[in-house]
Amino acid sequence: MRVRAVGLLVGGAAMLAWLSPLRAHSARGERVFQRCFTCHSVVPGEDRLPGPSLRGVIGRRAGTLPGFRFSPALVETGARGLVWTRETLDTYLADPSLVIPGTEMGMPRLRETDDRRDVIDFLERRTP
Repeated sequence: MRVRAVGLLVGGAAMLAWLSPLRAHSARGERVFQRCFTCHSVVPGEDRLPGPSLRGVIGRRAGTLPGFRFSPALVETGARGLVWTRETLDTYLADPSLVIPGTEMGMPRLRETDDRRDVIDFLERRTP
């Protein structure tokens, strides 16, 4: 019986691990986003920060927020067609300079998959 119980626990843990990427936590994402508040905001009208507003970033072409001066590397990448989706943000947040060499974003990358997933969920909920 003990072996069977361990098998069920291992199988259940494997299933939960498989499901976890599908479940984002916006409240946790807001906490992770605290790392970004020095340069970015999601508050309407709060646009005098070093980085662009991330309100409505999902679906926006990279380097195209009116009124913000982006790095040439970001503008060029956007001109080539990069649009911020959950997938492109995930890759970018994992290693910004790998996705856009020459980017001026100086934030340390978000190494944890859960952190990226949750912050992207938080940003997606701030998309009008």
